[in-house]
Amino acid sequence: MKGGVGKTTTVVSLAEALSADDEEVSILVIDLDPQASASCCIAGDEILADLITRGRTIDVYLEQKLIRKEAANLNSKIHRLASDTTHRHYQLRISLLGCAPYLRLVEREIIYDLSSRDFGVRGIEGQIWKLLSHEMVTLAEQYDYIIFDCAPGISPLTEVAIRMSDLVIVPTIADYLSTLGLNAFCRSLWSGPNANRTGLPQPINLPRVLVTRWQQQVRQQNEVFEGMKVEVKSADAGFYLFATRIPQAASLVDALTLTGTAPTFRNKYGPLICNVLQRLVLEVKEALHGNRS
Repeated sequence: MKGGVGKTTTVVSLAEALSADDEEVSILVIDLDPQASASCCIAGDEILADLITRGRTIDVYLEQKLIRKEAANLNSKIHRLASDTTHRHYQLRISLLGCAPYLRLVEREIIYDLSSRDFGVRGIEGQIWKLLSHEMVTLAEQYDYIIFDCAPGISPLTEVAIRMSDLVIVPTIADYLSTLGLNAFCRSLWSGPNANRTGLPQPINLPRVLVTRWQQQVRQQNEVFEGMKVEVKSADAGFYLFATRIPQAASLVDALTLTGTAPTFRNKYGPLICNVLQRLVLEVKEALHGNRS
């Protein structure tokens, strides 16, 4: 729900960490945020500009399929080996389904168009679900991990992405304002009175919170984190919690600006963040195998 908590940073660094952990896995990042930050951080400005010019972005695909009713193939929009980061002399196997800033306009036009054909909110989400869930079946055969980067708030695209996902990671700063948004988010999709009224499948698992921009010396962050640890142990907990915390670190911010320089994974993130990301990868794998701890 809240901007500036590190959603895109988490997507990019986790995708690269998963790839660095196992050179055999293939990863697809799907950018659903109109800011296109994940697309820029993975592929760089020049490649993204070329993808936009050639219509190889998800917003063009959605416009073709849902508004123009044209034949379009999502697979043809994917840019393979999009990251130039290397690890142990191999290029990370990360592909990108990028987006343009026009995605917000396209999403709005989809709503207008389907509304004019007497689709309500649930019907609009249902049309997007029907389209993307069909495509995900094919993509899941090609990739070991598919990672969505979602925009702040809960748009129809975000709603569908969350309900498709085996694991929903919610980057959250351990402060009072961020956790207020967290509780609202969980109630909206998992535990609130409207959570089951969309007509879409329920999310597969409860969301798992990842504390970001962690500052050990800040008293409020320690208090909030301890409170979250207590909350997840309750019988009616609305989320799980990663033990790993992503520190506030200049090296992590700088890492996302190194696109186009062909860095190694370790040089890109530095020893501290690399070690943190390795712990996060282990927890993500445990979570995907149904381990709540």
